[in-house]
Amino acid sequence: PKVIGVRDQRLTATLVSIMIGCSVLLAPILKLVPFAVLFGVFLYMGVSGMNGVQFFDRLTLCFMPVKHHPNVSYVKKVKTWRMVLFTVFQGLGLVTLWVVKSTPAALAFPFFVVAMIPYRIFLKFIFTACELDALDGAQAGKDYEETAGELDFYETANDCPITPATQMPLHRSLMGLVNIPAMMGGKGKS
Repeated sequence: PKVIGVRDQRLTATLVSIMIGCSVLLAPILKLVPFAVLFGVFLYMGVSGMNGVQFFDRLTLCFMPVKHHPNVSYVKKVKTWRMVLFTVFQGLGLVTLWVVKSTPAALAFPFFVVAMIPYRIFLKFIFTACELDALDGAQAGKDYEETAGELDFYETANDCPITPATQMPLHRSLMGLVNIPAMMGGKGKS
């Protein structure tokens, strides 16, 4: 299915805002709900929200045999050990942020979040652009068949090698058609 268009409406956002405002008025009733129930609801929301997050998917792939890996871009285009290495680097960044948040250095947390930008740029020196695109790009995590079927013809044509020994290279094919009579020994432009 292709998206044809989006119709913007403000009714949903308005209703959500009104309901959040009503929850302030319901504070005396919400105090009757035990903390264990609230923690359970938030734990369930957190665990169910992890499903589909690429970092956690790649983390489970580290402990899974290669023959059981799904058919996604970061599995098919990147070697397994490179995928694990990228996941370790991402985990180190997450651990760094968690440690900073949990210590008295938490006041500097925004600076560490901004420091993740040069950290990500540093990964360009370890991984190729193709690997980073498969691991962390716009198409990362999509099924490999879907991305493989959507290749642009002109982009793939540019990837074809053109050697000097080729009689009529792709980019000169029209000029070659003009010179066909000359190649056959007849009259024509040369």
